[in-house]
Amino acid sequence: MSNSLLIPAAIGLYLTSTVLIAMCIRAEPGTNNNNTPSNHIRWASLIAFIALALHLMSAYNISFVGGALNFSLASMAVLVSGIVTGIFLLGGLAMAIRRLGILVFPITILCLVFSALWADEVVIAPHPSLAFNAHILISLSAYALLAIASIQALLYVFQERQIKKRTKPTMLMALPPLQTMEMLLFRLVAYGFAFLSMALISGVIFSQEIFGHAFVFKHHTILAVMGWLVFAILLYKRYRHGLRGTQAVAWTIGGFLLIQLGYFGTKIVSESLALQ
Repeated sequence: MSNSLLIPAAIGLYLTSTVLIAMCIRAEPGTNNNNTPSNHIRWASLIAFIALALHLMSAYNISFVGGALNFSLASMAVLVSGIVTGIFLLGGLAMAIRRLGILVFPITILCLVFSALWADEVVIAPHPSLAFNAHILISLSAYALLAIASIQALLYVFQERQIKKRTKPTMLMALPPLQTMEMLLFRLVAYGFAFLSMALISGVIFSQEIFGHAFVFKHHTILAVMGWLVFAILLYKRYRHGLRGTQAVAWTIGGFLLIQLGYFGTKIVSESLALQ
């Protein structure tokens, strides 16, 4: 199946999953019929897995050209969003986070739409190798985990503010307890930080093999290191001083924005200039 069919089909299924989750969140707690919130969530997850399969097929067609990885902006948008969604859906099998799809799936849809509309050329790495592929896989995994952590952090802020206001919106009732949300946030940050550390270390050690030249500091590298420092400080403050709440969320969002600017921000600028 061509990308002209795969991407619209994946978008439609992700949108259907989002609607089902929204119906679950809006449903009154305690409903007991054939359209219970739990049934909506199960169907939403099943449909999302089908959408992910189409999404990954599209990512393979776009991101791998002649066995080499395509580093164009549109290619990376499809591939990274697929990894983020895949990690989220697999995590939902073990943790009560499936309702967070109401934020994850729309963001995935935006990435697919962006990829379909953004016209760019194929960009192949000059020195593909085993070290290069390992570095890229680790880097994408780090980005995916930290992206999910940032989405979860935004929901944590919403939940905390609603509790302080003593309100009980249906979305608040659908989310896991605040303590669980906080534990999940730091777990995601810790895993993402570990992968980010490995990505930076592999980039330094194998720079000659991966990039064809010795390691040098460039704008995207500096932003990545700054993001690493933000997450390092966040985890230190957490385990040393018990940092929590909105302060932890601010550090998480700040670190992720630096990582985001480190690749996608500079990529958008460079490719925009190239198209002029």
